[in-house]
Amino acid sequence: MAKTPTATRTAKTPAKAPAKAAVVARPVARRTVARKRTAPAATPGTVEQWTWRRLRRKTKVGVVVSAKMAKTVIVEVGRQREHPLYKKVIRVRKRFATHDEAGDAKAGDLVRIQESRPFSATKRWRLVEVISRAGEAGAAAPRVADIERALEEAEGVVQILAPEREEPSVGSAPRPPEEQPE
Repeated sequence: MAKTPTATRTAKTPAKAPAKAAVVARPVARRTVARKRTAPAATPGTVEQWTWRRLRRKTKVGVVVSAKMAKTVIVEVGRQREHPLYKKVIRVRKRFATHDEAGDAKAGDLVRIQESRPFSATKRWRLVEVISRAGEAGAAAPRVADIERALEEAEGVVQILAPEREEPSVGSAPRPPEEQPE
């Protein structure tokens, strides 16, 4: 009796069937579609929810050193820090490219800037207000330290870093030295 090709196929088919069944029985992974997250649309009449980052944006006070570009001013912010090794107080200055939409800041003005979204490759700050104009009387123009202190007090950031010494009041008399018994 000669074997037919169909007979050999039917004989081999049961041996391969479990392997195919295992492949079919395996759960198919669900496809996930990546979607871009968007902010929920604000409906009219509702107050926009502010994130903690927007509420806690950094502010700095500095002097405009260049106002030659359109809608951009360069603000130089100075601060003092102690040298880590030599303990000498050093004046450190840093320049920030700042977005000035109205174009009202001129060179020499004392301004307040606030951190914001990137406006360009180098601009990440925007002009909040012009505190004093260049050329104002020296007595009328506030000092940078006074303005920063007022801003910190308004934001509630004031912390006592070193305890202050109690000085005797004007009306109190000095205490007499204590007598030692003999």
